[in-house]
Amino acid sequence: MAYPERLPAPSWIRYACMAFGALNVVQAVRYGTMAGDLFMPVAGVLVGGAWFAFGCYGGLPLVATVRDWRPPAAPDEVSAMHGQGLRVMRRRRWLTWATIPVWLIGGLALAVWLDDPKYMPFILIVLGVPIIAVQSVYWLSRCPRCGYGFFARGKSRAAFLGRGKSCRQCGLALTAYRQRRAP
Repeated sequence: MAYPERLPAPSWIRYACMAFGALNVVQAVRYGTMAGDLFMPVAGVLVGGAWFAFGCYGGLPLVATVRDWRPPAAPDEVSAMHGQGLRVMRRRRWLTWATIPVWLIGGLALAVWLDDPKYMPFILIVLGVPIIAVQSVYWLSRCPRCGYGFFARGKSRAAFLGRGKSCRQCGLALTAYRQRRAP
């Protein structure tokens, strides 16, 4: 069964994000050709592309936590499938914490190895993009019980994300997989 469908952001917001992203890409490329600097065009294309993709999709995509998701039989049910999805989310959370020492040690190692200030902005891109991708997988995880964003503050694609240890939609806690299930 497919996860529940989420409504995209209103059209005017989508078009504004797409326009902002396209202008950001154009300005970054224009700046790069005029200044001869390569960091600003690369960073501008990444940021502008992200804004354009956000506008095209109408919000943020969510990452599945279980393969064969199906809605729960009861609103407070915690099945084996939900426990499996919660364990996946907990592994993702540990991976997000593991990115911090990787960023610190990797940044220091690259800075010492390259030993030239002109390469420092590229260290930010080389380490930053994968770390942002790993962090995004955790923060954009779907709830294994309700199927909406675990950290999303609403059911739309453009809902804000917030911190917490339980789903904002159904209240499923990250530690619910430890509960004893009735026989």
